[in-house]
Order: sequence, then structure tokens, then C-alpha cells
Amino acid sequence: MDKLKNIHANKYVGYVILMVYIVMASALIVQAADLNIFPISYLAIILIVFVALGVLFFLMHRKPVTSVIASVLSLVMIFLCGAGAYYIRQTVNALADVTTKGEQTDVVSVYVLKDDPAENVEDVKGYKIGVVGEGEQSRDGLGRNYVDGKKRGSMTGTDEHDMDDVNRQNVSRTITQLEETLHATLVISSYDNLFALLDALRAREVGAVILNEAYVGIISEREGYEWVAADIRRITMVEHVVEVDIQPIIPKVVPETFIMYLSGIDTYGGVSARSRSDVNILAIVNTKTKNVLLLSTPRDYYVSFNATGGARDKLTHAGIYGVDASIDALEQLYGIQVDYYLRLNFSGFIDIIDALGGIEVYSDYDFTVTPIRTYQKGINQLSGLEALAFARERYSFPEGDFQRAKNQMEVIRAVIQKCASSSMLVNYASVMEAVSGSFETSMTKEQIASLVKMQLSDMARWNVTSYTVDGHSMYAETFSMPGTELYVIEPDYATVETAKGMIREIYEGENVNVGE
Repeated sequence: MDKLKNIHANKYVGYVILMVYIVMASALIVQAADLNIFPISYLAIILIVFVALGVLFFLMHRKPVTSVIASVLSLVMIFLCGAGAYYIRQTVNALADVTTKGEQTDVVSVYVLKDDPAENVEDVKGYKIGVVGEGEQSRDGLGRNYVDGKKRGSMTGTDEHDMDDVNRQNVSRTITQLEETLHATLVISSYDNLFALLDALRAREVGAVILNEAYVGIISEREGYEWVAADIRRITMVEHVVEVDIQPIIPKVVPETFIMYLSGIDTYGGVSARSRSDVNILAIVNTKTKNVLLLSTPRDYYVSFNATGGARDKLTHAGIYGVDASIDALEQLYGIQVDYYLRLNFSGFIDIIDALGGIEVYSDYDFTVTPIRTYQKGINQLSGLEALAFARERYSFPEGDFQRAKNQMEVIRAVIQKCASSSMLVNYASVMEAVSGSFETSMTKEQIASLVKMQLSDMARWNVTSYTVDGHSMYAETFSMPGTELYVIEPDYATVETAKGMIREIYEGENVNVGE
């Protein structure tokens, strides 16, 4: 009698487990359909499998022995459905985080000398703090004079305010916010330009300075100010939102052929910060022919863009005026229209590669980046930090910035290869977590989903070609650093014309011929 009761109890529990499986499977199907990245054929197959398993488990519950097996298998499927739902939720959250809302930030920071004992903003409460103010003659933070009552160029993405006004407003807001945090009035000393400000810091006339973080790298490029990159230390920062004029893209699917700007910015932390763009790659994509051209432009390319009013500057400097200025520079150089952009910061770069378990890259040279590691000619297994150092190094190579551009595209190739491997599935959750907050794109969630669905539908192999435009090294005055000559690369316009031809071939559906 007791044995019969146990059989009925086990069967009852089995049916309860089966109902939980049905609910979990149904929820997973709904979530997968709502994500909209799976073709209908995939969803149909998954549905058929789930229904078939449900019927099989139901039939197995008719006999005591197979009922136990059905319960165990049902529990396994419940676990798998739960894992699937978790991965889908991770994907949804990541897509929500990376699709930009059309805003960027200016990061204003408080800096002290590297050997200063101050560790946080509380420690500088009693310091004299330097800022850039207005001298007798109107000029911007870098000391660039107005010409005939007007500043050279006009800013984009700042609601018609020039960069000078935006910087002064942000510094003023930063001081106010710091005073509210400290419940104290800061002792502020004003200087005409950033060079005078940093001279005062080095001479210890002030204990700390407040300045836009984007300018630190630019200032350190000037002769006599190389010390800035290594000898100052940030103790706090304040982000200020800057609305940018990026038009929303209405179509829910991407066009058959499009151009995406891939920008690697030289910041750690928030990806929305306006900063120099050290990686500048155009991905020209033809979804019909499955051809992709990765076109790299060296960061020091000597170009003009609307923000300069016709003056020339380094391509990397365009990023401090906003991603739209970088796009504008490339559009003018190649005579194209960029459809989308993707920005990735250095901390995100490191996190994503580490989440993938590292990558394998090919090096053309033996070289050392102190204190990171020594790279061997040939294949190197790299962590995120090591891959970043590999992608940023240029002084070890005779070709300098050109070799760096090649190395950057090698890293991109390695990341794509790793994402296409089983490592992506094994490390999916950690990769999605690393992606969130690490990069942003102007593509919508619907457009990204349509690309994924298209690839899943045909699983076609892509033909990826890379090309780097050439030029010759020289020194010249730049818009962002007037009055001094910096290292720049004068474009080799023959290679620019070659790049234009390769872009046309992608658009016309032809296989790209690099001509090498």
C-alpha cells in the first residue's frame, strides 16, 4: 500500500515538474521572439523541440521507472531554459546600454603633482587651486587668440557655443559642485591659459589645478610639457553632459551597404567622455555580398574639419570636439557619408578581451613595451592590458604610426575571431557584462538585432579586407595647439584616392583589390 502511495506521489511531483518545464519553455520562447534576433525558422525549430520533449515527458510519466527519468530530464531542461532566459536578459541589457541617446560628456578633473600627498578632494580643501580664467585679451583655454573679433572655426555638437565658453562653464560648475561637496569655499587662482596654469602647478605656486581631462594628452605633445603626461595625478573628476547633434536613424533595419566609424578613445572609465580618438577605422560593409573593408587612418593625419574653420589639425584632436567632429574629418577626407559610429574606451577594451579569455595576435616585430611585456614576432597570446599596449605602441617600429594602425586592425581581427569561437559561448555572461558601459553606438537596438538575424539566417562567411592610408611625417602647427609645431602626418593623397576606389568597390558589390 505504501509502495503504491509512493508511486502516485512520485508521479504527482513529476507532473508538477513537467508543468514548471512548460512554463519555463514558453517564457523562453516569448523572450527569444521579443529579442528579435532569431530567424523564424530557428524559433520554429526550438518550439518543435520543446513541444516534442513535453509530450515525451508526459508519456514517460505513465510508468514508474520512466517517470523518474522524465522528472530528471525535466529538471535539466528547466535549468537550461533558465540559463537561456538569463543570457537573453544579459543581451537585452547590453543592447540597452550600448545604444547611445545622443549625448556625450566633458570630464573636468582636479589634478595635483604626482608626489603630492593629497589622495582625495578632501585633502585639497585648503590648497590654492588654479584654473584658466580670462586675461586682458579674449582667448580660449589653450591660449588661442580670437582673430578679427571672431574665433577661428565654430564648434559642432555644443549648441553653437564655442569650446572656450563650454570649458569655462564646466570649470565653474565643477568648482560649485566641489564646494557643495566640501561645504567650504575653495581658494581659486586664475591664469590666462593652460600652459601658465601648469607652469604654476609645477612651480608649486598652486597645489592643484582644475582642467578638462581631454586637454592633458594634447598639452603633453608640446615641447617642454612632456612631463604633464607622467607627473600629474587625478584625485577626482566631475562629468558634465553635452548634448550633441546626432540625428536619429528611423529605419529599423540597416541599409544593404553602410559605413560605420570605429573610434577608440584614450580614456579609462565612462565611454561618453569627449576625448582624443587614438583608433580611427572606417568599416565599409556590404551585407549582400558579405564584403567588409576596414580602412584605418593614422591618428596623427593632418586634416581639417568644420570645427577648425578650415585650419588643419591632427585627426586624433577632433575627438575633443565630439564624435561628430571626428566623423566630419573623415567624411571630408574620403568624400563619404558615415552612417553609424561605435566608440570604445580603453578600460572597455581591456575588459572585453579579458572576458573572452584573451586573444591571439600576430606581430610583425620583436619589441618590448615597458613594463607590460615583450612581444615576439609571430603569434602572441595576450590579455586585455597586453593587447591594449600592443595596439598603442608606435615608437618601436620604423613605420611608427602606420605600423600601429596595422596592429590595431590585427587586434580587431583577433577579437572578431575569438567572438566567433566557442569562447564566446563559454564566457557569454562576462562578455555581456564587459560590453555594458564599455562602448556605445548610434545604431538602434532594432538595427543591431536585424544584423544578427541576417547573419543567423544564412551563416555566410565574410570577406574582410584591410587597408591603411599612407603619408609622410613632419612637424606643423595645429588648430588645437597654436603657436607650436607638433608631429603630424601629411596625407599621401594617392593612397587616399586608392581608399576611395576601394570604398566604391564595396558599394558596387565588387571584391576589393588592395593592389598589393
